[in-house]
Amino acid sequence: MNSSSAAVLFLFFLFSANPFSLSATAAKEPVLDTDGEELRSGAPYYIQSAIQGASGLELVSLFSTGIPCPKIVAQSQSTNGLAVFFNPVDSTDATVHLSTDVNIRFSGIDPYCRSSNTWRVAPYSTLPGHWWIANGGEIDNPGPQTLLTRFKIERVEVGYKLTFCPTVCESCVTLCNDIGKYNYQNQVLLGLTKGDAWPFVFVKAFKAIEQVVEKHSE
Repeated sequence: MNSSSAAVLFLFFLFSANPFSLSATAAKEPVLDTDGEELRSGAPYYIQSAIQGASGLELVSLFSTGIPCPKIVAQSQSTNGLAVFFNPVDSTDATVHLSTDVNIRFSGIDPYCRSSNTWRVAPYSTLPGHWWIANGGEIDNPGPQTLLTRFKIERVEVGYKLTFCPTVCESCVTLCNDIGKYNYQNQVLLGLTKGDAWPFVFVKAFKAIEQVVEKHSE
């Protein structure tokens, strides 16, 4: 068994599992951006904290672990961070819906790690002790690697939360964990958590840039 398969099997046993429910996804509700408009596949957005004044997301390396790649999704040191694109996994609909599998990726390729910027759950890191959200995900090769790139968006009291809860088939089990934040190496990193999700909102990338330009021109 290769390391990727072993990691997925370990995830199945480590986290609580629930059978797939067709009724849970029967009524599709669109995810909305900060303008109240539907999130669209292929359009750029900034994922920003729902907490006012907090910034967006970017990729960072954990050099202290001795393994600089993959890079980990972290709270950005700048205002907006990097724009992301959402791609529904099992739908041709351009609208992104709640509680459905979606791939998330930053634009471009990481030249340092020579990998894609598609989000995935990285193998368990024993040093920090977390399952980090990292780059390097595969989306066109069915198997353990693509399972680890399936995320969901769920509504919370303020904004939305991201979860790792892949829907694969009716007979498969589903792993359900929120994505939260951890303070590590003077950075705020994203990783799997139980019941402590980080609330987000989605801002059109071009609108956020316009707001920054207007603020500096005042």
